[in-house]
Amino acid sequence: MIPASQAPTMFKRVAAFVLLSWALHGLSWGQARREVIVDLPEDVVWFDHLDEALQAQDSGVVVLALDLSRQRLRDLPTELKRLEDLRYLLVNRNRLDHFPDWLTDMTDLKAVVADHNRFRNFPAVLLRMPHLTQISMGDNELQGIPLDIDLISDLEVLSLWSNLLASFPASLGNLTQLQILDLLHNEMTVEEQDMLTALLPEVQLNFSEPCDCAFDAGFQTYPSE
Repeated sequence: MIPASQAPTMFKRVAAFVLLSWALHGLSWGQARREVIVDLPEDVVWFDHLDEALQAQDSGVVVLALDLSRQRLRDLPTELKRLEDLRYLLVNRNRLDHFPDWLTDMTDLKAVVADHNRFRNFPAVLLRMPHLTQISMGDNELQGIPLDIDLISDLEVLSLWSNLLASFPASLGNLTQLQILDLLHNEMTVEEQDMLTALLPEVQLNFSEPCDCAFDAGFQTYPSE
């Protein structure tokens, strides 16, 4: 254990190492955050402000990627749906606990990354967006994966690390395109991990060490919001 008196110094050293690693790889802070998008084309131009993205679109630019992280959002701004070509949306570190129904109008959207927010239930609107290929909602307060998660039929990456998950439905096995399921830092028994491993033999599964806690035989079900 690091002594309290040394913690600030150690933190500074770790932060400096991370920043140096990004620099050596040619990554800015913004670029490093965007590494969470799997198979992101290298030529994608990111916008960090909605107004700038809308102005660019009005001038003829096809806006594919928008990062609205760290903007204290409680709701997605309705102007967002004007970006009809948007494919990648980051809304990390906000105060979101839901997504609006109009999000389904954004039919070109492929990836939604909403880590470090206030979601308690999996957003039902995402279940009506079968074209999504990546969903990341790490470090929220999600209590379960909905039974009908397989409605998102194109899903390739589901990242739900650091939540309060207590349900892992068998319908996950119907996601034929799924490549990565990240459940790190969720409390899971070894039986639950074994069941998912058997259910998803071709999927990269990310688990933490299993807990020594009660196991309710069979997959549980959990509704979306």
